[in-house]
Amino acid sequence: MKIHVNSTAHNDIHNIIVGIPEHINQLENINYNGQSLIEDLQTLKQNHIIQGGIGKIATSIIYIQEQPKRLITVGLGNIKQLHYADFLKIWGNLFQYLKQEFITEAELILSSFLNKYINDSIIAKTLGLQSEQSIYQFDNYRSDKRSPYQPNLYISVNQRHEDIESMIKEGKILGESINIARDFSQIPPNILTPQYFAESVEQLFKDTSVRVEIKDGQTIQDEGFGLLHAVGKGSIHSPRLITLSYQGRQDDADPIALVGKGITYDSGGYSIKSKTGMQTMKYDMCGAANVVAMIKVAHQLALPINIIGVIASAENMINEKAMKPDDVFTAFNGETVEVLNTDAEGRLVLGDAVAFATQFKPQVILDFATLTGAAIVALGEDKAAAFESHASNQLQEILKLAKNVDEQVFELPITQTERQLIKNSDVADLVNHTNGQGKALFAASFISHFSGSIPHMHFDIAGPATINKMSYKGPKGPTGYMIPTIIEWLKTMN
Repeated sequence: MKIHVNSTAHNDIHNIIVGIPEHINQLENINYNGQSLIEDLQTLKQNHIIQGGIGKIATSIIYIQEQPKRLITVGLGNIKQLHYADFLKIWGNLFQYLKQEFITEAELILSSFLNKYINDSIIAKTLGLQSEQSIYQFDNYRSDKRSPYQPNLYISVNQRHEDIESMIKEGKILGESINIARDFSQIPPNILTPQYFAESVEQLFKDTSVRVEIKDGQTIQDEGFGLLHAVGKGSIHSPRLITLSYQGRQDDADPIALVGKGITYDSGGYSIKSKTGMQTMKYDMCGAANVVAMIKVAHQLALPINIIGVIASAENMINEKAMKPDDVFTAFNGETVEVLNTDAEGRLVLGDAVAFATQFKPQVILDFATLTGAAIVALGEDKAAAFESHASNQLQEILKLAKNVDEQVFELPITQTERQLIKNSDVADLVNHTNGQGKALFAASFISHFSGSIPHMHFDIAGPATINKMSYKGPKGPTGYMIPTIIEWLKTMN
């Protein structure tokens, strides 16, 4: 969607968009081209032709200087009680309606949405975000693909023009990056191999200041990434370790490390998944895709921080070379790991990736993974599980910010019980699986073990990384979960 702030709209645009509060006494005077619309809007509202419920869309006709125009209204609810999430719904429903009706040009009277009860920045940022996120579509591999929907939205702003425009742009950058993460996650696994993923990430940051380094399968084996190699050696598509470096500061300040699980397909290996459990396993690299998007946003916003991104990418498949239960492998940090379940592969690749990230001496490590069904059992499909080691204060900040941007993230503990269970092997230093309960906690403890004394946060996004039905944030499929939260947190880290 192309947004034009204070640009001259064509006179023949016949679509006007206005925000309507639920209570008619909250409706303030609205002027358009020198004409007051308040009486017309009040009449339409009183006759229930237009509605004020949050996100409710209605259309009618209105005459401007005796010329008919299509009036599109979107309900704002009680404007004294509006929050960030409400505006996601307001803009999401509006833009999805425009797309559904294939309206290619419209004028939005932004003053009808602004009010003294909520910060202008929230309204403007969510507008920009939803102009990209809510109307996302992926039909790259369909023969009947639709024409790209690229409407022109003209917005008039009476004051603080530069601030409003800047905030809309920031929201659009976030939405565009979420859609990039969605694109990566949607690519079929016969195309998105670890090599293809790595080369695509490299191409994404070509001609930017973000440096991308790729280790191929042989280098991974030679340099001792034994767990990543173990997971990937069952596939004809060898694994990749992708390192992204963003230097937002001129000095050598300790970076923030963002680590992503990039399993481009997960069959479960010899601990094979069921025929229905294997479907959608192309999404097992959503954590990695989201890390790529986070770094892209940080670069585009020129955040004054240093970031190291580490993505461990592999296919978990079956052949005569594939790892099997009872195998033992040596991790990048030198410890040995007994594999009891080949379908617990995510913690293996993340163990090596987190250990590698410690070499950059980061101030904190965050990893993101579609890791365990146990996290879904504990919290439901719409919530992410968070765990911390030596990072209690940082995690509390992130949990607070998550609420502000309409993402549900809840902390689960890592206790001494799990720290002992991961060492419950008769033949190796560590074991990758437990047959007991608390599997999400066990997996978090296993990954956290490789961060040592460095502050570490683990986010299990197995549930909300994808949705199975359309919402005001966009279609079913990958969501880019936690990208908005982490960007807000990174903005506080200068």
